[in-house]
Amino acid sequence: MTISPVDIVSIIALFQLFVFASFLFRRKSNRQANRMLGIFLFSQFMIILDFESYHLPGHPIIESCPFLFLVGTPFFFLVGPSFYFYVRSLAFSDFRLRKKHFFHALPFVLCNALFAFEFYFLPVKLKLGLYSGTVPFPAGYWIVYNVVVFVHLFAYFLADLRILKHYRSEIREQYSSITRINLSWLTFILYAFIIAWLTSVAQFLSRNYFSKFSEELQLMNFLAFFFFFNYIFYKGLSRPEIFAGVEEKQKYLSSKLTDEEAQKYLSKLSSCMEADKPYLNPDLTLKDLAEQLTIPARYLSQIINDKMNQSFYDYISVHRIKEAKKILSEDSVDKTVLEVLYEVGFNSKSSFNTAFKKFTGVTPTHFRNHLE
Repeated sequence: MTISPVDIVSIIALFQLFVFASFLFRRKSNRQANRMLGIFLFSQFMIILDFESYHLPGHPIIESCPFLFLVGTPFFFLVGPSFYFYVRSLAFSDFRLRKKHFFHALPFVLCNALFAFEFYFLPVKLKLGLYSGTVPFPAGYWIVYNVVVFVHLFAYFLADLRILKHYRSEIREQYSSITRINLSWLTFILYAFIIAWLTSVAQFLSRNYFSKFSEELQLMNFLAFFFFFNYIFYKGLSRPEIFAGVEEKQKYLSSKLTDEEAQKYLSKLSSCMEADKPYLNPDLTLKDLAEQLTIPARYLSQIINDKMNQSFYDYISVHRIKEAKKILSEDSVDKTVLEVLYEVGFNSKSSFNTAFKKFTGVTPTHFRNHLE
């Protein structure tokens, strides 16, 4: 029996997926997100196991375990939902799985029901005949199935991208520093997943229409997923405690804040910013500032958004840039731009330069060099 490079990659991936999925199911911290990722990886395990039972010469897996016939195929319909809920669990601290969310598993259940009557309950000899090709599958069956799977995954990719966009908007409402919590690594994982998925589309097209490149594209497809899995393993092991997220709930829908209270809170906020300079704290959050002012956090957010027409992140950045301009303008102060940015509350040069140029139109160095 000759084992191809695709089989070698698949067998290694099967071992890794099983071990890491088991590890995630056992973790107690951030349990919901870890379980969703565990379901996602276990689904990939079942899909690859199903492929190997068909791909290995002689079909040794199916011959010894005929009940495994196509058992992993329905798991394609768990890949999209499990990754979607994994993203939501990481992005939003108030997200909890509800009964209504189990409707996302309905395609998986329906696929299992269909396969049970079409394939799972077949006699062993007929199953082996379908695997060996002596008994043909219904015409066009797998083309329709693959198209449905691709559309299903594509819809969830769009939903994932929308969640991350919403998340990036929300962290600007609640945090004054977003460099460490922007989930850029998760964005990278999502795009890596999309690229790996596109190689699956290319491999599907080649198998049906461009058979000349089918083997090469199949290997490329499995290598793409192999590196994708390993990057997830790396991030899971190197960052076991992941940021808990922000609140997903919509704000101000039932706010009881009156205009009189808003003006009083706004005056209190302005006085605090001038006298105490809380923005100098690089880790300042909306919750911290609200506690300092003894103002409900939802009201403070509403005031900044509605009265100042800014996000919390931009509001704090404006004060930091104002303080930075003051320091840079003082000829007697011999400080580098790096020292200034840390002093006013920024924690990275890139975020400081971006904010400074956004609110002044020039870079910090240009501002200092062109003082009159």
